[in-house]
Amino acid sequence: MTEQLNRVMVPVLLGSNAKAIRIAHMLYLRYDVVSHLYSTRPVLLPYLLSYVRVVRVPDYMQGELLCRDLVSFAAEYPDLLFCLIPCTEQGKAFCMAYTKELEPYYIIPEPEQLCRGTLSYLTKEELPI
Repeated sequence: MTEQLNRVMVPVLLGSNAKAIRIAHMLYLRYDVVSHLYSTRPVLLPYLLSYVRVVRVPDYMQGELLCRDLVSFAAEYPDLLFCLIPCTEQGKAFCMAYTKELEPYYIIPEPEQLCRGTLSYLTKEELPI
């Protein structure tokens, strides 16, 4: 199952805090997937390069602009399973504000679910691959 998931699952993390790094590392170890980390700040940790792709977004790209960017990114690859993971309070507020626009393209789990490993739909054999 892990081999199948690493070909279809694309984690997109909002924020570059310690929680985001921890989740990206856990997803890499568990599913062997590279996470896309959307951040307005530079991330200068070279060891992250193996399991994180940093997508640097300008400060002005908030709200609707960020939503459009995320939707266009996911729309380019309709066969992939995108997980949008808010790792900051601003990320959670963004996901709540734009849920209607994002849900057709993204699964939006709570970061705490990922840390506890309670996302059953990421490990079920019935996952549409």
